[in-house]
Amino acid sequence: MSFYETFKPDDNLESGKGVDLDYGESGVITIHRAGGSNQKYKRVAAQKLKPFSRQIKLGTADPEVIDRVMAEIYAEAVIIGWKGVKGEDGKNLSFTKENVVKILTDLPDLFEDIQNQAESLSTFRANQAEEIAKN
Repeated sequence: MSFYETFKPDDNLESGKGVDLDYGESGVITIHRAGGSNQKYKRVAAQKLKPFSRQIKLGTADPEVIDRVMAEIYAEAVIIGWKGVKGEDGKNLSFTKENVVKILTDLPDLFEDIQNQAESLSTFRANQAEEIAKN
């Protein structure tokens, strides 16, 4: 196996059709990569985090504010769709930026799982993405 086979992601998965994260009866969330060839993510993250760069560097940024900003970044540039996602009331939740931010801020463990998947190279390698979709 070469380095290319080990480290080259599928650009179509990173910033094209995306990868489905199947949470069973809870729904399916389709994501792009947070990084890699996803230039939109890089642009949106840079723009939204710029006002906080000094605070982040000094370690004085309010974690709740940064979590909210990260949820907005993911809503704009990483999470590209969903199916079967329901709100607290059990009704289907339409896919909107506002609803994505709400679910990410209401459910930090879900957000952490999505971040881990979106930041992982293995999620966006063609053969790995097929395995993730099956689980």
